[in-house]
Amino acid sequence: MSLLIDDLCTTATQWRTDHQKNNDGVVLIWQGAVYGWKNSLRDAAHERPGVYAVDDAGHVFIAEGGDDYNGAKCWVTVVPSMSR
Repeated sequence: MSLLIDDLCTTATQWRTDHQKNNDGVVLIWQGAVYGWKNSLRDAAHERPGVYAVDDAGHVFIAEGGDDYNGAKCWVTVVPSMSR
């Protein structure tokens, strides 16, 4: 099930509110749930394909390519038309 950008941003904002010491960086979301935070968007090979990352400015990225074992190949910017 594909998440909408609004849902991803809401999830990330709620997590940031609950964890005030981590208001910058990126919130990592898998299947609708936050599973991590990093201070910056890093090598996609550290994440599985389909993971979303939401930065503190509200930009949304998705890890694409690769596989669950070797990690994703790259981060791709998600634009509103991709999520609907």
